Amino acid sequence: MPPAAEDLDPKRYGHKRAVRLVNWRVEHDPTSLWLQDRLKAVRPGVDRDGNPYDYRDEPVLDPADEARMIDDAVYREDADGRPHYGRIMRALASWYPNEAERFDMARRIAENRCDALRRNVIGDPTRCYSARLVGYALTRPVRMEAILARPPYNLSAHRMRVGKRYMDRIGAYAREHGGRLPDKRQRDRIWDENMGDFIHEKIARGVQYGRGMYYSDGSNARPEYHGRPPRLDADGKPFNAREDFERMLAAGRAELDRTPGEFDDVVNRMDAHDAFASGGADAHAAWAEARRRGLDVRLIEDALGVDASDAAAWEAEYQALSSGAR
Repeated sequence: MPPAAEDLDPKRYGHKRAVRLVNWRVEHDPTSLWLQDRLKAVRPGVDRDGNPYDYRDEPVLDPADEARMIDDAVYREDADGRPHYGRIMRALASWYPNEAERFDMARRIAENRCDALRRNVIGDPTRCYSARLVGYALTRPVRMEAILARPPYNLSAHRMRVGKRYMDRIGAYAREHGGRLPDKRQRDRIWDENMGDFIHEKIARGVQYGRGMYYSDGSNARPEYHGRPPRLDADGKPFNAREDFERMLAAGRAELDRTPGEFDDVVNRMDAHDAFASGGADAHAAWAEARRRGLDVRLIEDALGVDASDAAAWEAEYQALSSGAR
């Protein structure tokens, strides 16, 4: 006999009663995640706006096809051995310069998205675990940028771009040196060169280059601050911006690794569930719908991995349209 939903620990089983019961059943019978009759829609449904939908004619995705879709999202090879890096693998390229680590994380993300989706579908008899739905799930953004943009990291869009370019250069170094990553001294040099290039490119284009830009010796990268004493860290030593970024990146990667069900936020959070489950809406559409309904759009941004600069642009567009409507 399964326990009553209210008796299950919400910290362990989530916050929706149906999901908690599904997780309990799966824990006691893992094969239930693969039962066709559990994964097929058995009755029509109605969305929050009262619009009916019916997925009963949609076939359940075959496990072999699911495996191929996961390979397409991560990594596969042609018959002649040519490699193809999937969307999830490519999304992690800047943050995981070591290809073996990148492959492991990408596959874990893809497999856990499918696992989270199966649990969600089993808990909702109006949904079907279809190729269309799985394909949509496997193309959703990876949330590393969203992790680093929020507390305690609070990386600005400018610092995020500098960091990504730095990691791209680290990856290029590794490719040129047989997979070996540079040591600390070499990373300081790469960081400083990258920071200088970034600032000068911005100046040449006549655009802003953000605040909080420092070299590895603690000196401010903004030209107007050249010659000033270096910034000091908590121990009174020159602030090494490269080490600071790498600490934040390591913590962000650990957070992503600690939460393998990172896609649970999307499939189990009602703010994003309807847009996701329809199999056709994109992140902007989900954000706009949440904004229109007065929901907390930060939940959507976190769940769907929306870049802070994109969110700001969407908000400006929303405000402009709202002003025009008035």
